[in-house]
Amino acid sequence: MLIIRIVIGFIMIGHACKKLFGIFGGEGISGTAAFFNAVGIRPAWFMALCAGIIELVGGLLFTLGLWTVVGAILLMLTMFVAIVKVHVGKGLWNLNGGFEYNLVMLASLIVVVLAGAGAYSIDALLS
Repeated sequence: MLIIRIVIGFIMIGHACKKLFGIFGGEGISGTAAFFNAVGIRPAWFMALCAGIIELVGGLLFTLGLWTVVGAILLMLTMFVAIVKVHVGKGLWNLNGGFEYNLVMLASLIVVVLAGAGAYSIDALLS
């Protein structure tokens, strides 16, 4: 579980940094807002900020195994919105812009929620 949490958590933290700060090849809030506006997510700037914060907080919680279910739910929300608003019309396969990646992320998040954060988590230390 630790490996899954670290990999998914860092990926989502990276996505957050792309949206919020424009690093790792991201376009920052303004670029993310322009994209959100183009796909019908409005108010675009506010939703870009919210998406970035949700991915950052969710990614941190999930990585640490602290309130893992809350972190996973936050990340699931962003994956679900990405599927519905961006990828579903392009089919399953990522090569065509489909939702393959998002589906794997959702399934992985659900597995961790159902199985628990694992022995190497703050949740385990607190219980």
